[in-house]
Amino acid sequence: MRNHISYFIFAMIIVFCSEFFSTVGKVIYGEQFNSTPFMAGGIIICFFVTVFIYFYKILENRWSKRIQLGIIAVNCVNVILSLILIKDFFIFLPYPTYFVTIILLLASVTLFFFETFNSEKILNILSYYPFWIAISLIVLYVGLVPLIVISKRAVELSISKNIFFILLYSVNFTGYAIMFIGILFSKTEKLIRKTH
Repeated sequence: MRNHISYFIFAMIIVFCSEFFSTVGKVIYGEQFNSTPFMAGGIIICFFVTVFIYFYKILENRWSKRIQLGIIAVNCVNVILSLILIKDFFIFLPYPTYFVTIILLLASVTLFFFETFNSEKILNILSYYPFWIAISLIVLYVGLVPLIVISKRAVELSISKNIFFILLYSVNFTGYAIMFIGILFSKTEKLIRKTH
């Protein structure tokens, strides 16, 4: 598939399945249901590994690909060490692992932007869908970091559950809206090129 979008589609299927099983579990078993195995295994391990591979596939510069391969290796080490050192990895969300993964995601996106903005792709950036994916990932996962920090201190900060969920869904909505807008821009640009 062009731009190796199949990797990203697979990554999004992982997210959907993780969220789906977490939600179904909470509906059936109530709030005591532990959805962490789905979030830790599905999102932190499977989703991010697939996203890192996706960036590796779309990079064209030999040195960029080598750096991205290094990022993938560091992420694997991060996950393996976390599984060994964090005994309750699948019981409570492993925040240190998640934060390191987010830093690696930012490194991948920065590498992608550096290569894209120094190539001819910059001339048709709006029709280049990986650009929209990179922006949406920044919004989604960097936007979630402060919310995760807040969630740990929600009681101390006197933040109501409703306000927290409004913020959470706003970040998710914005991130996925950017992906959808990217699809529209990409298709519109292709149609314009075909008609000229």
